[in-house]
Amino acid sequence: MKRFILYIVATLSAVSILAVSPSGTLPVFYINTENGTPITSKEDYLTATYHLDALGLEGYTSIGSAEAPLPMQIKGRGNYTWTGFKKKPYRLKLDSKQPLLGMKKSKHFGLLANADDNLGFLRNAVGFEVSRQIGLAWTPSQRPVEVVLNGDYIGLYFLTELIRVDSDRVNVTEQADEETDADAITGGWLVEIDNYDDPAQIGIRENRGSGEYMRFTHKSPEVLSSQQRDYLLNLVTQADAAIFTDDKSSTTWQDYIDIDELVKFYITQEVTDNGESFHGSCYWHKERGADTKMIFGPVWDFGNSFWRSCDKFIYEGSNFHQHWIGEIAKFPAFQDAVKAKWVDFMPQLASIEQYIYDFTSKIASAAVSDAERWPEYGNADIANARDRYINKLLAKADWLNSQWNEGEDPSPLGSLYMVGASSVLGSWQPADAPQLFYNSESQSYFRHFDRISQLTDKRGFKIIDRRSWSGCFEMCSNGNPLVLNEDYVVSTTVGGSNITMNEEVVENVDVTLRQVGDNWVLRISDPSGIEPVKNDIAVTAAPGAITITVPQGCTASIYTLSGSSISAPEHIDGTCTVAVAPGFYIVKAGTRTAKVLVP
Repeated sequence: MKRFILYIVATLSAVSILAVSPSGTLPVFYINTENGTPITSKEDYLTATYHLDALGLEGYTSIGSAEAPLPMQIKGRGNYTWTGFKKKPYRLKLDSKQPLLGMKKSKHFGLLANADDNLGFLRNAVGFEVSRQIGLAWTPSQRPVEVVLNGDYIGLYFLTELIRVDSDRVNVTEQADEETDADAITGGWLVEIDNYDDPAQIGIRENRGSGEYMRFTHKSPEVLSSQQRDYLLNLVTQADAAIFTDDKSSTTWQDYIDIDELVKFYITQEVTDNGESFHGSCYWHKERGADTKMIFGPVWDFGNSFWRSCDKFIYEGSNFHQHWIGEIAKFPAFQDAVKAKWVDFMPQLASIEQYIYDFTSKIASAAVSDAERWPEYGNADIANARDRYINKLLAKADWLNSQWNEGEDPSPLGSLYMVGASSVLGSWQPADAPQLFYNSESQSYFRHFDRISQLTDKRGFKIIDRRSWSGCFEMCSNGNPLVLNEDYVVSTTVGGSNITMNEEVVENVDVTLRQVGDNWVLRISDPSGIEPVKNDIAVTAAPGAITITVPQGCTASIYTLSGSSISAPEHIDGTCTVAVAPGFYIVKAGTRTAKVLVP
């Protein structure tokens, strides 16, 4: 009986797994190994077929079909991600180059499971996006897909370009295996600073032979001649000696490493608080030539982002030894270059915040299906995971700014926290509530796009002192709801009462917080730049009509949002009512302009 019950339980479990199916919101990657053989090795490829069903989704193209699949090979990939999780990552080798989901044609792709990412699958995605935004030479592209392997739905995956020497990827002159020519061996290098033993490796002890052991895995070329091995060993040994010089005014280390690319690579790792960044999965490449330098990048593997507090540099207190970078950070020339690049790059974090919302919105339904298939990995509530990631990202960026931007705090009063409850008078949820980050007029920072429209209640928020819920600032609005295009002084007295807006002010607004004299002034405005009518000019809307009141002889006109003119008198003496269809209109009266909604 016991054995029978166990059989029933096992059968029901299998049925429940098979019952999970793709969400229908992302392309589906179908893979069938020969004879349904399970994939158990990272070393040996299995013969397989595949087809990619784009489901008619905009921007995607199907490749192959269930009736006519294409040949490929597949094996496992990764280290910890391969051994530590039931949801496995894979390496693909197609029989012919294909532009999968709009990526550059290639035979070589990865299917990253990101089972170790409980922050909305954002760790790698945002790391790659920061790399693109900051301008590293090349960043792998990835596309979210859902995967069915041998008829079994195995969840949300990320089809990703692999790091390889190629004109469309790491664009250096390819070096032949076992090359001996003295000029040829100076370049075409693709090397990973690794934390796993690999036969394709050379190693040194950093700090001129007295420090931590560094492993350099040569990805290209793969098989070294004695001349190639000697060249690579001498190169990293000499670079190490220049880095660990006692004279930090020296610039000799820059003869070996391109400082500009290192700065961009380093800031990318800091912004994402990647605790393993210079310890493993840290790539650099070098073009052919005696005078060419090591160029850090491409980026890869942000799985150890944001696992700790964000008030320290990545080489401080990390569980992983960060090779070289902590010592390089002592050079004033490097410090100055980092600060200059940070001030230039910081405003771009606004678009990264928007990218996060767009990305999680795209994968939200698939994440639900993935969580049903793999409930142990913590991404069932994608919105909550997203907000936790944003909080960590902004906390780290805020701290970095305090270190790198002359001590100036770009958010002197912190953030605008929206109320997440169903009523303005409902409970506040500072840990999970959506956030609205202001854009200072003096220094652009995290910019609001369309967050108000995503709230359950669209009228309430508070201003928080540096994301500490202990300090909530009052608004000097005399208890009245906030309206568009009016200035409101933020009191320096900590109070904490709710701030409300008119019900019409619900979406597509810009929020600025700027300093005027000794005061901080908040303004909520229409991004179109339309100003409300004031004083003796009034515009009101009623069902099917707009009423305009102006001084005698004043000119008024009405336009659609597309700019088309609506028939209306040019001169109005007092009040005029114009019949119009429901919708938004722009009214110009005298020197004033207003946008109105006609019910």
